[in-house]
Amino acid sequence: MSPDDADTGADADTDATRRSGGEEHGTEPADGTEPDDERDDEQEDERELMEEADNANPEGDEPGDENDSGRAAADAAREDLAASLTTLGFVAFDGQGTDNTSSGVLVSEQLRRHFRRDSYVGVDDAEQGITFLGRVVEGPFHSPHEIGSDSAISRTTLLHPDRTMFRPTYYASGTIEILGEVGPDESVRPTSTRPRPYSRTFIYPAERLRRMLGLEGDMQLGSLLGYADVRVEADSGKKAFLPRNVGIFGTVGSGKSNTTQVLMEEALRAGWAVVVIDVEGEYVRMDQGNDDDILAAVLREQFPDRLPRGIPDIRVYVPNAGETEAPDAMTFKVPIADVPDEIIADIMEFTEAQIRMWGTVTSQARRRAETEPQRSRMGILGSAPGWPPPTAAGPSDTGAARRRPYTLSTLIDGLTEGESGAPPLLSPKLSQAEKSTASTLRNKLFALARSDVLDWGRTTSVPYLAVDDLLVPRRLSVLDVSETNDTARNIAIAFLLQALFERVIEIPKGTALGPGRGGRPPVLVVIEEVHTFVSRASAGRMRAVLDQLQVISRRGRKRWMGLALVSQQPGHVPEELFELANTRFIHQLKSAGNLAPVRATTGGVHEALWSTVPALGPGQCLLTGSIFRNPVFVQMRPARSRRMHTA
Repeated sequence: MSPDDADTGADADTDATRRSGGEEHGTEPADGTEPDDERDDEQEDERELMEEADNANPEGDEPGDENDSGRAAADAAREDLAASLTTLGFVAFDGQGTDNTSSGVLVSEQLRRHFRRDSYVGVDDAEQGITFLGRVVEGPFHSPHEIGSDSAISRTTLLHPDRTMFRPTYYASGTIEILGEVGPDESVRPTSTRPRPYSRTFIYPAERLRRMLGLEGDMQLGSLLGYADVRVEADSGKKAFLPRNVGIFGTVGSGKSNTTQVLMEEALRAGWAVVVIDVEGEYVRMDQGNDDDILAAVLREQFPDRLPRGIPDIRVYVPNAGETEAPDAMTFKVPIADVPDEIIADIMEFTEAQIRMWGTVTSQARRRAETEPQRSRMGILGSAPGWPPPTAAGPSDTGAARRRPYTLSTLIDGLTEGESGAPPLLSPKLSQAEKSTASTLRNKLFALARSDVLDWGRTTSVPYLAVDDLLVPRRLSVLDVSETNDTARNIAIAFLLQALFERVIEIPKGTALGPGRGGRPPVLVVIEEVHTFVSRASAGRMRAVLDQLQVISRRGRKRWMGLALVSQQPGHVPEELFELANTRFIHQLKSAGNLAPVRATTGGVHEALWSTVPALGPGQCLLTGSIFRNPVFVQMRPARSRRMHTA
C-alpha cells in the first residue's frame, strides 16, 4: 500500500495523545528527573534561559499575549499534524550491526499493512524533542510473537496451514535510514544523534516531501518512486545540478537512453545548447514527438505539462566518412590543425620516435605558415608544386572565416622527400633511422587520411564544422557517428570537445559570439557509451584523450559547460571518469563487475539501497547529487520526443 494512500487508523487518536504527552516532556521539567542526570538538568536550564531571553521585554512590562498565542498556534498545528498521521511502529533497541545513520523499527500486526520499503517516515522522539525524517531501507521482516521462528510449531503451521488450528501472531521489523532532523519550517538538516527507543514512527504525508527532500525546480525529471504525485525536479539555475557533470549508468533496457533524452529535453527547455555524440543513431529523430501510445498516455495522465512533442530546433551532423538515417544531415570534415597533437598520436598509436617527429613537423608547419605567403587556396595533395603547400580555407568553425596553418595534405607533403633528398618540414641532415621514422610516420598519415574525416585531397569540397552554430540556445545538435569508422569517430569526437571547450573558455556565458549573434548559452555535451571512446583497457594508450576529458569537465563547469557521460558497461569506464560525474542516474545494474565501480565511487548512499539497484524496473533509477539533500529513487518520466530503437 502506498504511503500517500495509507488511511488513518483507529489508533491515530491514541498516537496523537502519546505524541502530545511527549511534547510536554520536551518543554516542561519532568517531575521524575533523576538527581544524577546532570546532563538533562543542564539542557533544561539552557532551554529555560533561552525562553526567558526570547520573552524578555526591554520596557520591563509583562510579556504580551502575542508570543503566547503564536506558541499556542504552533503547538496546535503540531498536534493537528500528529492526529492526521498514520502510525507505522516504534523505534527498537539497537542490536548487532547498528550504525550512526540507521535505526531499527518494530511494527505490530495491526499496523504492518502500512510497512513497505522506500517509504518516507517521520520519527517523533519525545525524549529529545526532535522529529526525524527517515526512509525505510530494509524490510519488512517477519517474526512470530509466541514461539521461535525456527521452531517445529512454526514449521508445521507454515508447511501445513490447512491441518493446524493454531497460527502464531507475528510482527514486522525493518531498518530506517535517518535522513536528518525536521526543522520548524520543515527543512531537513543534518543530525548528530539518533532516535531513542519507543520513538513513534509514522508515514510522512506525501505533499510535504518535495520541499523536505529538495525536489523542487523547473527541470521535471519524473516522480518519486512509490509516490506518483510527488514530482522530482531540479533547478536549472543552480550549478549544483548542471553544469556539474552527470553520469548515467544502466544495462540494456533499463531506461538509460530515455533518461538521457529527458535530461536533454529539460536542458533545452531551460535555454541550454545541447550537443549529443550519438554512437547508436538513437536521437536523430527527436524533431518528432513520442509515437509510443503507452508512453504518450503516461505523459498525458501524469505529466500534462510535458505532452509528446518534438524538438523544434535540431540539427544532425555526420562525419564525411559516415552515414545516417537523418534526412537532412550535414556532412563535415575536421581540420587536423585544430586537433591536439597528442590526441592524434594516441589515436594513431605513434611510437616515441614518431611522437617526437610528429611534434617537430606540426611546429615547423605552424612557423612556416606564419612567415611565408600562401600561394594557393586549394590545399590538395600535389595540387601545387613547391613549398609551402597551400592551406585550406572553409566555412567557419568560430563564426568568422579563418585560415588554418596547415592541413593533412600539408603534413604529408612535408614528410615527402624533395629534390634535396630531405622532407621539407624536417632537417636536411637526417640519420638513416630518422628517415625510416619519417617514412613510417608518412604512411600512418596516409592511413589517417583514408578515414576521410580530415582535410586532404578527397575532402576538398566538404565543409568544416561550424562550431558556433552549435552554440545556440534551445538548439539540439546531434553528432551521429553510428556508421562511422573508429578512427574517424574518435577524431571527430576529440575535435568537437576541444573546439567547444575553447569557445566556452573564450566567450563567457551571455556574451555575443559575434556580430549579429546572440549570447553564448550554457552548454551540455552528452557522450553516449563513453567507454567506446576511451575505456579502462585503452586508458593507458589514450592518456591524452582522458586528460582532455578531465580538463574539460573541471574547467568547463565553471563556465557553464557540462558533460553527461553515459554507459551501459560502467565496468569498462576508466576510474578517472567516475570522478567527473557529480550527479548520477543509476539504473538497473545486475552484473557485479558493472555495479562495483559505481558503488565504490558514489558517496552518501546507504549500504542497504545498493541491494535494490539490481532489481530496479525500466525507467527506475537511484538519483544522487549535491542538488538533492539525499539520494532518491525516481521513476523517470517518458521522453516527449521520439527515439530510434536500435536494439
